[in-house]
Amino acid sequence: MNNIEDEYHKIIEFYPNAIVEKNCISQVKIPLKDKFFLKINFKNYPKKPIVNLISKDDRIYRKVDKIIPLLNRWEKKKPPSIVDLINEILTFINSLESKEIKIKKELLNGILALCKKQHPREILGLLRIINGIAIEYILPPGAITSKISGLFIPSRLGFDSTLNGSIHSHPSGNPNPSIIDINNVFKTKKFNFIVAYPYNLSSIKCFNNKGREIEFRILN
Repeated sequence: MNNIEDEYHKIIEFYPNAIVEKNCISQVKIPLKDKFFLKINFKNYPKKPIVNLISKDDRIYRKVDKIIPLLNRWEKKKPPSIVDLINEILTFINSLESKEIKIKKELLNGILALCKKQHPREILGLLRIINGIAIEYILPPGAITSKISGLFIPSRLGFDSTLNGSIHSHPSGNPNPSIIDINNVFKTKKFNFIVAYPYNLSSIKCFNNKGREIEFRILN
């Protein structure tokens, strides 16, 4: 059994609803919601496969090679399995559909401590979100903060689909977003936390990219 056959059998084992295209086992489609499919062409495996989200009529809806970390760091000499790739893509899609964010208590406590240390200056950072859980605080390169605002240059970070959240402090004590927040920091992130003075668990709010407040849960 060669690599492609082995990968195909793994796919069928984990995703029995997978559809083989053109009688070619290296081209499969995984049905998704709303009549969309995840289409994977791995005929050149262990080279990087071609992966797209397609519509029912086979039109490309979105290319995913630039938004999935596993594809970005693909190495021919040590390739991940196609099943692992599918799992990561589906996890990413599910995280986009999620309307609730969770954040680890240890991470949040560290951020609260940082806010207190930096006061009265703002803190500004990004959150790495995996499976709907904020697990890491990232300080953007070149971030500039003051007593009233914070700015950073997104292009200095490069693209990383897991950095789908932001967090910054409001030394003024107002936990609500400003127009500047909504038009800048919030614009490209799905989950946006504001930590207001006096920097405790009751002075934190979370908002979507349009500035609407959303629920969040703290995980022990």
